[in-house]
Amino acid sequence: MRHSRSRRSTFAIFDMTPMIDVVLQLIIFFMYTSQFAQLARTPIDMPEEIGDENEGPPSTVAIDLDATGAMFIEGEPVTLDEIERLLLIEIDKEGDASRVGVLIRADRSLPLLHVNALGNRLAELGLRGWQLGTNVPMGVPAGGAGP
Repeated sequence: MRHSRSRRSTFAIFDMTPMIDVVLQLIIFFMYTSQFAQLARTPIDMPEEIGDENEGPPSTVAIDLDATGAMFIEGEPVTLDEIERLLLIEIDKEGDASRVGVLIRADRSLPLLHVNALGNRLAELGLRGWQLGTNVPMGVPAGGAGP
């Protein structure tokens, strides 16, 4: 008697479930982390002005000043001394003060005394090219003149 082996066809099964799980986890991760940039901004009523659309240096620190003169970086309250320490670290990292940009987002009702104090401290550090953030007025295209 002859016993023959039955031929079973073997198919390589590629299970997509782990890949789908990983992709969904990545989507959730990127959706969650993309919200942090919006949460870090302090709501500020900035002055309306057309302004320029020029890009600052690659390393830019945004400092928010609210109507009371309180200063914030990424939503955290800071003092002038803490800002100076942070900027000194950025200057050391970049190697030159001209490669570090500072964007000041000041409330429109803030007395200029606070902006001047911050500007003087920045000048002492060698940061003379700081920028003042503004909102574009309604009906004016960004970066352009009015109609």
